[in-house]
Amino acid sequence: MDLSWLAPNPRARHDQPYGDAQRSVINAAGVPELAQMLEQCPAHHVTPLHRLPALARRLGLADILVKDESQRFGFGAFKALGGVLAVYVRLTGVVGAADRIAPSFAELIAGAHKDLTGDLVFTTASSGNHGRSVAAGAKLFGARCVVFLPKFTSAEKETAIRARGAEVVRVDGDYDEAVAACRRTSEQNGWTIISDTSWEGYESVPRNVMRGYCVLVDEAIVQLGQAPTHVFVQAGVGGLAAAVIGYLWAVLPERPTFIVVEPRSADCWFQSNQAGKPVPASGNADTAMGGLACRAISPVTWPIVGEGADWFMTIEEDEVMPARRLLAHPTGGDPAIASGPSGCAGLAGLLRVCSDEAAAKALKLDGQSRVLLINTEGNLGEQPA
Repeated sequence: MDLSWLAPNPRARHDQPYGDAQRSVINAAGVPELAQMLEQCPAHHVTPLHRLPALARRLGLADILVKDESQRFGFGAFKALGGVLAVYVRLTGVVGAADRIAPSFAELIAGAHKDLTGDLVFTTASSGNHGRSVAAGAKLFGARCVVFLPKFTSAEKETAIRARGAEVVRVDGDYDEAVAACRRTSEQNGWTIISDTSWEGYESVPRNVMRGYCVLVDEAIVQLGQAPTHVFVQAGVGGLAAAVIGYLWAVLPERPTFIVVEPRSADCWFQSNQAGKPVPASGNADTAMGGLACRAISPVTWPIVGEGADWFMTIEEDEVMPARRLLAHPTGGDPAIASGPSGCAGLAGLLRVCSDEAAAKALKLDGQSRVLLINTEGNLGEQPA
């Protein structure tokens, strides 16, 4: 049986404590308070956690739970949490440095301290959803925003970014080339980059972005009741995976088994796991899963994802649409869930494992397993038939 698409992490140990290296990336302290602060935003609501009992029975599992980020901020993706928080942190930093005060979320939304923050320009490179989140954060606080998009980003996502008041620059290249263009232009103009990936000398902002993602994990813990035994989480550069793995590892008394899911053409985490250090993807990142179309990991996430994920796996392009259809048109009374190609990647990974007896046995998936998935994005553009 060919299991070349599934690999264990030789560095992961279930008895490994959550240490200083991990806390430097994701610190669980204060996240519930952060969630309370976000309540000052009129568009913020806790997103639902759906149970799929009929699908769980079909796959021979005890429970499947889906944290549905398609309804986040009326925005359609989990990314809203990271962009909004990172913009807020930058604004409070500018005000604090000048006036030695920490303005509230509500004060900045109301336009306070524009004499200090009015000239700030926020920018980022994105395949779509992160760009929308930074645009949403900038618009929320009345700031200018410029988003650099790679050539594969859909017209629908560009329209959604422009609808949030941002300017768009199209780059004739992939995501990594968009990042490079964003960095060059920002250095020339003195703009503030809000990136969800890190590089040498640039780590604090990606940490703030990931801290925003922790809010969805904190909500899920409250909603779950009983902790999951397995978590399938999709990865691009690794920001969401680090937030999910790190927060659950830090706060749960017994850590679940973590499985990181990637497109085969954008397998930078799969390859990095094999190498024992960050290395590029083996493919060209040409995938329908635009939010996961990354050729390189975010190095700052390595202490959590590289050390803490138990398994890494890849999925094929033809496994995406069946997973989307299964969420959109469930059977047996399960709730319908709107999902985009990247959003359903965790479910596609679970379906691939459960269809292979050797893989399911390796991951110890059985009738006692409670599986947590993250629907990271809703539909934007093409609908599943």
